[in-house]
Amino acid sequence: MRVGVLILPSASWAQAQEMWRTVDEMGFAHAWTNDHLAWQDMVGKEWYSAVPTLAAAAVVTRRIQFGTLVSSPNLRHPVPYAKEVVTLNDLSGGRFILGIGAGGSGIDAISLGQEQEWTANERAERFAEFVELMAKLLSNPVTDADGKYYRARQAPITPADAPPAPIPLAIAAYGPRGMALAARHGEIWVTNGRSPRNGVVPPVARPDDVAGQVRRLVDSCEAVGRDPATLRRLLMYVNREPPALASLDVFRETVDTYRRVGITDLVVPFPGLAPFETSMEVLEQVAGILPEL
Repeated sequence: MRVGVLILPSASWAQAQEMWRTVDEMGFAHAWTNDHLAWQDMVGKEWYSAVPTLAAAAVVTRRIQFGTLVSSPNLRHPVPYAKEVVTLNDLSGGRFILGIGAGGSGIDAISLGQEQEWTANERAERFAEFVELMAKLLSNPVTDADGKYYRARQAPITPADAPPAPIPLAIAAYGPRGMALAARHGEIWVTNGRSPRNGVVPPVARPDDVAGQVRRLVDSCEAVGRDPATLRRLLMYVNREPPALASLDVFRETVDTYRRVGITDLVVPFPGLAPFETSMEVLEQVAGILPEL
């Protein structure tokens, strides 16, 4: 089991840089931040932008992989965002992972001035176009595309004097269309369990739900002729009761539970950042057992 840490962009860089250095030095496999204008019960509280945060993190860390959990079409257009992704990868010496999801309801869904939120069908269509175009942009020096929602005209993304550097895609998906995208384009599939009200209520991971999602993911891989074992499966575990870092024993139990249902990567929130008021001592204890995991 690879273990990563979610560092919310909810502290000034004067504070946050030490968090990024700490998880890097502790030996965690990866570190992530959210890509929202605001997020759930943090609306109206301190919150910063993902891309500048990750650019700063790239230059204060040495070995850890890092990325977004997750970016979405709510706020991003594939063409300019692909250029930012390539730049983040360069800043980090090739350690960046692009996490992408369809996005949900709430502030992000209306903040660009939409009169109403996209329908579920339009959101799924946009997500499919977004992923397909992003994959194309990141693998070609110049890209043209003419989709229903996203277009590109001679878009130069990768540096002209170098071949495109491979940038892994971590694709968050729950339904069949999204899982098919993960099977075709992803190096990592992402879940956070299930939200009772589509992003309005914090998501909760339960073993039976995640096991069912993994089974559907396996079916999606087989449908496109991909070996399911080649697709990593990441659980962003943001359960509030109990949090994974409630104690070392709780963490071990969480790892064992989700390893059994097929999860390969577990991400837990950095302690001390609201709303995850857990102990730094437990994170240090977890770092101590990383080699055995």
